[in-house]
Amino acid sequence: MKLAAIDIGTNSIHMIVVDVQRDHRFEVVDAAKSMVKLGAGMFRSRRMTHRAIEAGLDTLRRYCKLAESLGVEEILAVATSAVREADNGGEFLARVFQETGLTPRVISGTEEARLIYRAVTHAIHLHGQPTLVLDIGGGSVEIVVGAGDQILLSESVRLGVQRLLDGREQAEPLSGKQLHMLRGYIQGAASDALSRARTIGFRNVVGTSGTIRTLGEATHLDTGESPWRVVNAQVVRRKALKDFAKKLLGLDADQRARLPGIAPERADAIHLGAVLLVELLELAQADDLTLCDASLREGIVLDYLDRTASHPSVIAAGVDVRRRSVLELAARFSRDDPADRHVAFLATMLFDQTSGIHRMGAHERELLEYAALLHGIGQHIGFPNNNKHAAYIVRNARLRGLTQEEIAVIALVVRYYRKSLPSRKHKRFRKLSQRDQRIVRLLAGMLRIAVGLDRGRTQQVKRLECTVSANTLRIQVTGAKDLELELYAAQQRMGLLSDTLGRAIEIASS
Repeated sequence: MKLAAIDIGTNSIHMIVVDVQRDHRFEVVDAAKSMVKLGAGMFRSRRMTHRAIEAGLDTLRRYCKLAESLGVEEILAVATSAVREADNGGEFLARVFQETGLTPRVISGTEEARLIYRAVTHAIHLHGQPTLVLDIGGGSVEIVVGAGDQILLSESVRLGVQRLLDGREQAEPLSGKQLHMLRGYIQGAASDALSRARTIGFRNVVGTSGTIRTLGEATHLDTGESPWRVVNAQVVRRKALKDFAKKLLGLDADQRARLPGIAPERADAIHLGAVLLVELLELAQADDLTLCDASLREGIVLDYLDRTASHPSVIAAGVDVRRRSVLELAARFSRDDPADRHVAFLATMLFDQTSGIHRMGAHERELLEYAALLHGIGQHIGFPNNNKHAAYIVRNARLRGLTQEEIAVIALVVRYYRKSLPSRKHKRFRKLSQRDQRIVRLLAGMLRIAVGLDRGRTQQVKRLECTVSANTLRIQVTGAKDLELELYAAQQRMGLLSDTLGRAIEIASS
């Protein structure tokens, strides 16, 4: 089944089209965005302009045609701040129905906050810890504190980039006095909500919405770093955002539009969004911000699936998003089978029993398990070079909850589970930090042995026991009576781990 979710926002109108599986997993198969700016001037006049309404209708007509061409069975549409507050919001919705057949649901600010939090828990691994979620829209800021599937605070504050822009009629750049007044206005509007958030307590701060993601990416690029392949789960420092906001405030709109990462249609208000974001982080007393690429529209889909599910869904908020994303990818390529899970079991057992010499922890163990679960997905394309195919799929599958660096490590561990060894001649390996290069060598070495110990994909090896001495690692395996095939295959693959640990390796059956 295909669904479409449309978010009729104050700045932009977004649509995603998702393919929903029987177990209520879903994959985004298409997306569209138009910066219509329904709220332009609305916060002064209380009315959406004729231009904005016509642009909005034109966009929604186009989205409906796209959804129909893709075979969408149902379109879920919501409208937020601009439509909610405009005196002619009802007239706009009536025309939407007349011209497209859509009946958008006008949602409250607190409902918007709830749906945004639902999307974040689907996209970011929060470790079950209390988390503050910030979303900067065109007309409002949503502030949520949640832990797992529980929302502890949900508030919508009348702040937003379009609302701030409507209130700023002075020339650019802002004077010191104007900037002082702007900061005071933001603090006055948001301080109570963020004070309550601090009282509840939180360990992480996540930012979503186009404004926040744009500021995060542009701040990163402004430091001279290479562009992120994946924005989701990347972290940006408040100090870096503050420095970038200062730079934006010294430029006019044309100059801002020429900065890397700043789209021309955002240049008119992005400096105000930067001040707003920095003030929110300072009120929250947060030093770091984790970026999230899921937002209201994903929340709309998840909420619909939660309400219509006839059984518990694997995408429930409490499920570990990282593990879920890996398992979904494996299933998509028909590799959700006992053999791959058994390889992961053997690899992590080897990791655990050698922890005293490699001195790595739970984070690296998790990456090894994920690589083991995904190492065979390249077979979907073909056996020759299936390890390279698998690495390509991992790099480009947008695994949720994993950072760009973690995905790079997993992809390379998969790349080196067979055939060639890690080498600085390989560009992707060479680009890693020295620590991550060692992690890849260690985990790939363990995965190679684990794959060898299940050479026939029959799960004959039931357990292994490691004995470590100054110069030797002895791996004793137990299982079926005849393990000749498995022992031979593992012995042929033990060189990488031996070199990484600096010990000879002996593999034998008990």
